This record gives sequence, structure tokens and C-alpha cells, in this order.
Amino acid sequence: RTDEGTFRNLFQFYQYELSRYTGWQVNIAGQFQEDGLDGCWTSPQRYPLLIKFDNHIAGLAVVDRRDRGHYEDQPYVAEMTAFFILAAYQKRGIGIAAAASIFDIFPGNWEVYQMQKHDLAKRFWRKVIKKYTGQQYREVISEEYHGVIQFFNNAGYAQPPQSPPVR
Repeated sequence: RTDEGTFRNLFQFYQYELSRYTGWQVNIAGQFQEDGLDGCWTSPQRYPLLIKFDNHIAGLAVVDRRDRGHYEDQPYVAEMTAFFILAAYQKRGIGIAAAASIFDIFPGNWEVYQMQKHDLAKRFWRKVIKKYTGQQYREVISEEYHGVIQFFNNAGYAQPPQSPPVR
């Protein structure tokens, strides 16, 4: 499993980045609430992943496995619930490669959500998913969830990881 302390520290940067869209505030100790990490180290359905590049931590991801989809009623779904690349590693293809590797680890139905206001995330995920699926995905703009969701199934072409994911 991913080192919890390291992951929690990095998660603060992720929440800081999202706070420009969410309005999240820090607590009296200067930290963001970490509700998004509930169950990451206790539930077999949650996968906190550190993203590494050249043996350095470059980012994080959280994948949830669900019996039913969060946004649509489809069976056995993987949901990318958090994804973050540190600024020093952005615009270098590291996020694209990391996302594809994570998709490969979990073959089957996928849901990837972005906040409507987060234009950078929408561009990134559209580019990644379009390339990864060969344009075989569906996108929905959700009024209910105030965002955009891509749906795809990679069961027919997911490649097993060449090395085990960092957990």
C-alpha cells in the first residue's frame, strides 16, 4: 500500500489546486479537510496510487472500484476519483502516461469526472481518453453533478502493467 503520510501530504497540494474551483478553505491548522481519502487505507475498493517519474514522486491518483457506477447505472466500474501531477512534471507527457497505465491496471468500465469550471482538467482528460480509447468513449455533460463525465470500457485492449503500480 502507498505510504499514507506521504500520500496525505501530496493530497494537500491536490486540494490546493482544486480550491480555485471549489472554494475549499483550510482549517485552523492551515490544512484542507481530507474527506476524499476516507477508506483509502481500509477499503479494498479504494486504491491510492503514487505516480513516480525517474524515482521521484510526480503525483497521485485515487481509483475507486464500484459494483455499480457512480454517475450511471453500469456494472463493475472503476472511477478516477482524484488525479494530480505536480507542476514540475506537467506538460511533459507524464500525466498522460500515468493515466494510461492506471487505466490498464483496471480493465472494464470507467467513469472519469471533471468539474464544469475546470477547463484544464476537461482538456487533459478529453485528450488522454480520446487517445487511449481510439475515440471509443462517450461524454456526458451533467447538470446534476455540475461537470463532464467520460465513460468507456477498456476490457478489450487494456495492457497489463510492465511493473507493479506503486501503492
